[in-house]
Amino acid sequence: MTRAKRVGKCLCGAVEISISAAADKIGACHCTMCRRFSGGSAFMAVHGTEQIDAKGAEHIGRYKSSDWAERGFCTQCGTPLFYHLTVGTMEYFYSAGLFQNDDKDFKVNLEIFVDQKPDFYDFANAQSQRKTSEQVFQEVNE
Repeated sequence: MTRAKRVGKCLCGAVEISISAAADKIGACHCTMCRRFSGGSAFMAVHGTEQIDAKGAEHIGRYKSSDWAERGFCTQCGTPLFYHLTVGTMEYFYSAGLFQNDDKDFKVNLEIFVDQKPDFYDFANAQSQRKTSEQVFQEVNE
């Protein structure tokens, strides 16, 4: 029997987010804002949908970090929850760390803003597609 959803929680458990069980691809963003948001290294995110499926939504804070996106966090414990595009696809990208009890088959398949990645870390066995900031913005504007 296949399950329908993966369930992840913030550090304190006030927010619980559900995503499709089929979601197993991780994107890693090395941009300066994502690194600041995630505490210094890449923001590792699972692609979601246009609608958020969350329990404890009253504990979700939102910060408009650019003209095209906002970032979500738990107002109780501060856990980064998502990056949400507010234009275009309107997609949510959920912090992979939320799903620690359900992440056995996650695979990093994309790294973006690789030109902003600092030298102090690298991914072992990196086999993902890699894009610079110029390539990312070029795709967005197509």
